Amino acid sequence: MRSIAVALWLCALGAHAQLDSLLRVRDALAQDTSRLAVLTELLRATVFNDPDSALVFAAEYRSIAERSGIDLEIGKGHNYTGMCYTSRSEHEEALRHYIAAVPFFERGGDPWYEAMAHNNIGSIHEEMRRFDKASTEYELALNGFRNIPDTVWIANVSNNMGNLFYERKDYGSSVPFYRMADSLLTALGMDQYAATTRMNLANALDELGRTDEAHGILRSAVALMPVGADENTRANMLADLGRLHGKVGIADSAELLMREGLELARDVDARDIQANAHEFLGEWFERLQRFDSALHHFKAADALRDTIFSAESTARIAEMQEKYESGKKDVLIAEGNAQLERRALTIKAIAVGAVLFLLAALFAFRAYRLKRKGEAEMTRQKQVIEAQLKEKELLLREIHHRVKNNLQTVSSLLSIQGRGITDETAKQAVNDSRLRVKSMALIHQDLYREGDLTGVQMPDYVAKLANGLVTSYSMSDRVQLDLRVHPINLDVDTAVPLGLILNELITNALKYAWPEGRSGRLQVSMAEAGDGQLLVDVIEDGIVMKDPAQVAAGGTGFGLGMIRTFASKLKAEHTITGENGTAVRLVVRNYKRTR
Repeated sequence: MRSIAVALWLCALGAHAQLDSLLRVRDALAQDTSRLAVLTELLRATVFNDPDSALVFAAEYRSIAERSGIDLEIGKGHNYTGMCYTSRSEHEEALRHYIAAVPFFERGGDPWYEAMAHNNIGSIHEEMRRFDKASTEYELALNGFRNIPDTVWIANVSNNMGNLFYERKDYGSSVPFYRMADSLLTALGMDQYAATTRMNLANALDELGRTDEAHGILRSAVALMPVGADENTRANMLADLGRLHGKVGIADSAELLMREGLELARDVDARDIQANAHEFLGEWFERLQRFDSALHHFKAADALRDTIFSAESTARIAEMQEKYESGKKDVLIAEGNAQLERRALTIKAIAVGAVLFLLAALFAFRAYRLKRKGEAEMTRQKQVIEAQLKEKELLLREIHHRVKNNLQTVSSLLSIQGRGITDETAKQAVNDSRLRVKSMALIHQDLYREGDLTGVQMPDYVAKLANGLVTSYSMSDRVQLDLRVHPINLDVDTAVPLGLILNELITNALKYAWPEGRSGRLQVSMAEAGDGQLLVDVIEDGIVMKDPAQVAAGGTGFGLGMIRTFASKLKAEHTITGENGTAVRLVVRNYKRTR
């Protein structure tokens, strides 16, 4: 759960009678600055639930402010207009007005509104994933609120900065900002918001591997959150706390907390949180090897996300249909106007000398309107293209998520099948297949959680793959992992076969390198060479193969056969050497980076 970044600090009045009363008061006033206070209240009443009406009030506010020549009021007019477009999710238009507000606030000498405008600009850049620009604007906002000072908004912008670094996966940088926001909000007695910030902090610490610390902070967040204040957030906290209970070994209450979060999410109809809770429970039961229960919860999470996705798609289609119908009405009006103009030109063509000047003026005006109409059409087409691109990204993210869930389901089915096999060789073959499926599921899991839907961050992926295999073979206490993977993003066609090869090599090392309870060290490295090659090494210090060269050239095992097949796909050469253990090197020539 992330706190709101844009400064939509206006509160909706809600009652229709109040809105009517405000309209009557406005209409009784002269069309000058005496209307601005009433227009502000009208904006508060409509900006969230009726942004179209709010835009009309904002335009009137801006018009009066511009006639008055008061810089501060002109800036407020642009800022209010930006808020209306933000509420309509029209980010580019909102950004244009927020940026326009800044110089007016600077000239008007109001540092609070200036800082607020920078915060709003940062929130739009963050929404559009322009993280560097968002960071610059948030820094300006934070410095502005510190100079005033305004403690509440220092805390809010600090939390926004933490969220920004979290989205960029720079968890270490997000932690101090979350801590600062938590400290300020706690000192102010704003327990609900402090609890939400602590949840953000706990998530960042967990991503950094500091799970024990994250667990303690999330427990304090749950205790601090007032009951009934924000039950959506509370449900999310309870489910996540149950997940962390499981990770730190408090098994008795882990499932209980996750189910409590799930029930509360059902009570408030928070389907996204229900889906998260089901996924947490699925992972928990998979860890306990209760695969039937794990499969049930994974399917429940998938069904809920299908429902959410379907509802969002229906809403988008309805919105596009409404815009289309509105566009058709505009065309009919334009055609009627054109006919009226043509009639007027016919009548005026009969007139004498002086009317020729009027005809020239009308032609010029028509040309101007056609130009404006063309510009408006280009703007509309641009917005349609942007909407289609966003929908394509959403669909691609959903495809990767479904592929991941399907692979996870296959993995659970293989686990269930393996329990009924008595032959150890067959049972091991089924388990090996399950681990291969999980290696592919990891790739699609990373893809739908990342901003880049076409590339896999190999350091994170290799770390999850290797640690998962060591845990699956219960060798965490005997095998020390040494991962040296350079920062590189590979496309899916490269990452999948490379992941399967790594899965085979690491699995073989764990199965055969350290027999009879021996311990050792396993190194996995990946780096680009200067001549356009990708070097992948898997080195273990266990027992040495009898004839590594012969195994590399013609080993008959299924795993080695699969390695040779995928190595051929990647145009890769592999060598196996053995001195103080076994070292496998893969030289990949056919690979593609995404950025």
